[in-house]
Amino acid sequence: MSFAFETPQQIGIEISLENQVEAWRQSQSFSTPGSRRNAYLNHLCLGAVLPLLQSEYASNSSVWPQVDALPSIWELVNGVAINLNGVRLALIPSQDIDTSELRAPQEWVDIPGWAADYYLAVQVNPDDRWVQIWGYTTHHHLKTHGSYDANDHTYCLDAYDLVQDMNGFWVVRQLCPNEVTRTAIAPLPEVPDAQAETLLQRLKNPSVILPRLAIPFELWGALLERDDWRQRLSQQRQASQREEAQPEPQSASAPVNLSQWFQDIFDAGWQSLESLFEPQAHVAFSLRQSSTSTPADVKRARQINLETPTLRQTLALVIGLNTEPDGRIGIRIQLHPVGDETYLPANLTLTLRSTSGETLQSIQTREKDNYIRLKRFKCLPGKRFSVQLSLDEVSLTEEFVS
Repeated sequence: MSFAFETPQQIGIEISLENQVEAWRQSQSFSTPGSRRNAYLNHLCLGAVLPLLQSEYASNSSVWPQVDALPSIWELVNGVAINLNGVRLALIPSQDIDTSELRAPQEWVDIPGWAADYYLAVQVNPDDRWVQIWGYTTHHHLKTHGSYDANDHTYCLDAYDLVQDMNGFWVVRQLCPNEVTRTAIAPLPEVPDAQAETLLQRLKNPSVILPRLAIPFELWGALLERDDWRQRLSQQRQASQREEAQPEPQSASAPVNLSQWFQDIFDAGWQSLESLFEPQAHVAFSLRQSSTSTPADVKRARQINLETPTLRQTLALVIGLNTEPDGRIGIRIQLHPVGDETYLPANLTLTLRSTSGETLQSIQTREKDNYIRLKRFKCLPGKRFSVQLSLDEVSLTEEFVS
């Protein structure tokens, strides 16, 4: 669905919940936080803009070069291209609130096979689920009036140099279909296979945070223009990330990232149930589900030492996760005694809270409860919440992000 902003010539498009869930899911395989964020924003942008173009302007609009190539592009550079009735649009998404300029990566401007006819500035707001196409320019105008930033290899064009009447874009295309949109581009050098192999080996390590800035652009552009080299580099970086990913000690303020559990990445202190409980206790947890819920795909437990003036006992906070068909994460939380203790202490409260501190669920132990549990709940990836244990004047809180 499209809608108007305060500037009616600018196009706003709603991000569907399905698009957001799928964008997050697909972005998790990328090698660095920056590339994951890049893939997420580009997926949201494309998922909103392309259906609008197909439904209202040109039904044959399609992704360039093809959908399967997008992960290898988004791993390395921001932007996505669309073919529209014989012209190429490069969408340049940004989450920045500031829309004072368009910053187009050099790859979309100076790689001959990638250059577009038009460059669309797209603001993406994942929280409120909308994108805004707030201006556009041509390749010719960007090259002749934009400034080149050698620090991050981008072409920059101030907002007042962009055409902000998106409705007029379609009129111009109809009235002036032969408008000159591109300017000449210098060809990139041919890179010998042996040199390309050396560059790929150097750039595949995710510790090279921005490979696009690590070598001269002429070499970088030549690597990206070759589909096979670009695909190899992207795949190698993602494979290296999976091999090197190791749990890191959890800081006191950082939330436990539950989504990483599906990739077998666990925060320090979270153990398998087999290592913490006797076998019969592990089986008991598997059976303590409602008849309508699906089995947990991942289960982990953390040992907690609870100490009050009158009590000292070791407990286990147990969490089970599974993925829902709609992309949400199902979460099951239980509290168990550990060691020789059979029962939990009486009047112990287990509370689920939102980021604002609102109590979402709460349960308190009775005499001789051998476990307690919160009702199973579901939330979108990236949702923060906390779990609090409290007894008498003692309170312990664990922060999570789904």
